[in-house]
Amino acid sequence: MYTIYILAFLVGLCFGSFASVIIYRLHDKSRGFVWGRSHCPKCKHPLAAKDLIPIVSFVVSGRKCRYCRKPISFTYPLLELTMGTGFVLTTILTGVQTSWLLAYYLFLTFIFVTISYYDVLFQEIPDSLSLPTIVLAGLIGYFGRLNTLSSLGIGFAIPVAFFGVLFMVSRGRWLGGGDIRIGALIGLVLGWPNIIVALFLAYLLGSIFSALGLIFGKLTRKSPIPFGPFLFLGAYITLFWGQRILEWYLNLV
Repeated sequence: MYTIYILAFLVGLCFGSFASVIIYRLHDKSRGFVWGRSHCPKCKHPLAAKDLIPIVSFVVSGRKCRYCRKPISFTYPLLELTMGTGFVLTTILTGVQTSWLLAYYLFLTFIFVTISYYDVLFQEIPDSLSLPTIVLAGLIGYFGRLNTLSSLGIGFAIPVAFFGVLFMVSRGRWLGGGDIRIGALIGLVLGWPNIIVALFLAYLLGSIFSALGLIFGKLTRKSPIPFGPFLFLGAYITLFWGQRILEWYLNLV
């Protein structure tokens, strides 16, 4: 069993490296963002295979490009480690008995982590990742019998309506249009009533992060804080523990 978890971590590292390529090429609007040759973002020199080994290349190179010797951002190994850890955790929580469900949840992990990092780096949500995943989540949720049609419909409508009203009232100052698309995505992944749990957790985690940032002087009241990562984190927690959280809450009241 441990072999499976080690394999999941190594595969996650590779997908984390792939995610970093997607993130920066999407932002730069590079052609062939999936299949093009990787290169140093500073000197544009094409990278060899030994420059692309997750974590290892970063450490061996001393955090510097082998060609121009300029520093490599810590974002790359951090993204790889996040994805690797996410793949292991998803494998543990899902199990390997239902292979298609594990593959789907690993895909969601990849999308959640990739868009979260994109949002943190550029304060944007890439439509080329979010919109196809919205469609896929709806189809798998229904035909995979993960949710009923009514559960999917309500799960989709609540965050879209809620964030849509906030967006219109604030004229985009409180949140961006990308948050509406994330709401639609996690609503179709979780359905009703789990979407309520995810939204509650997202706002709770975001509030804790903001409070700690203000206390330790890392943030000000005007600091822009990307909300996407908190939505995805809340959705991920709810995906595996949402029913337990909901039952715990209902027992309290």
